[in-house]
Amino acid sequence: MTFESNENLNNEGGILDSIMESEQAAALSEFSPEQIILELFGVLKQREKEILNYRYGLADSQKHTLDAIGKRLGLTRERVRQVEKESVNTLKKSNFSESHKKAMDIVKKAVADHGGIFAEHALVNHLLVGDKSEKQVNALMFLLELFEDLYKIKESDTFHTAWHIKDFEVNRLDDFHNEVKVLLEKSGEPIHLEKLREEYKTTEAFKKNPEYFTDEVIENLLKITKKIQSNPFGGYGLSHWRVIQPKDVGDKAYLVLKHYGKPEHYSKITDRINKHKFDNRVAYKETVHNELIMDPRFVLVGRGIYALSEWGYSKGVVSDVIEDVLKQAKEPMDRNKIVDEVMKRRVVKRNTVLVGLANKKLFKKLGRSKYTLA
Repeated sequence: MTFESNENLNNEGGILDSIMESEQAAALSEFSPEQIILELFGVLKQREKEILNYRYGLADSQKHTLDAIGKRLGLTRERVRQVEKESVNTLKKSNFSESHKKAMDIVKKAVADHGGIFAEHALVNHLLVGDKSEKQVNALMFLLELFEDLYKIKESDTFHTAWHIKDFEVNRLDDFHNEVKVLLEKSGEPIHLEKLREEYKTTEAFKKNPEYFTDEVIENLLKITKKIQSNPFGGYGLSHWRVIQPKDVGDKAYLVLKHYGKPEHYSKITDRINKHKFDNRVAYKETVHNELIMDPRFVLVGRGIYALSEWGYSKGVVSDVIEDVLKQAKEPMDRNKIVDEVMKRRVVKRNTVLVGLANKKLFKKLGRSKYTLA
């Protein structure tokens, strides 16, 4: 086969992929679980429809308890449960409409394309590209319960609720979680997705099945585990780490400075905390400023400007910093070198350092440009 024919095949494959993606996008844009439920309910009696509507929040978005439904309809709690179970079984055994079969294909394809398993919250976002109203979400959740060969993993301390196809090996999820956890514990700090994927590709679990663990599948599996999460800056880590789930405004300020990599005024730090929406709480300048003053992770390096202590910046007024520089040098230093060293540790202007050097009580000038401690 010639190079040209290979190229043609690649082009044809790319075109075919594009067509399939377009068809999938079109199908998702028309996907309406609420409408499909209306069609399915055609085989049910009025009382059965009412009970399912109330129970699953299909009519008014609110999911009602068995007791509440019973009181509304004049039935016992047990009778409501019985009708619910019988009605669901009726729907599962009914001759599905074309729209229902098409919906089932859409959902199964989405799950299969993401490695055979999909976190429920991510599946909702993927399938409901337009209307994400509570009624549509409730209708989708009800549909998933009806689909054949689609299985639910219930929420646990380790994993979010997820759905998988029949062929998916559930222990693969546990293996993935454990391997990534080891990588993160070894790192001791957040790892961005691209680097985390590359590191995962060095593990034994990946080497056993490299075809399965595509970049998309790895990212999808990360969404299922609760113990591994990402912070607003895209760094993945263990969920109990404060750099992943900040506990207070000090943690948020630390993450902001760490991400941007340079000292900032406390008002700008506050703005960035609010911009990145760590949670629903609003940060206020006064609160942030107080935290920066009290927390040893931060050091004042200019007028209202703070840096991370771990960056090596020094506390104190400029003369204190000059004194530290000369003490560490243990010998006279050139004026320009002193200025450079001080400006590495504090956010100050050159002239401010020169004014500090002019303090004859603290510093002694030697010759034209060298200084030592007085």
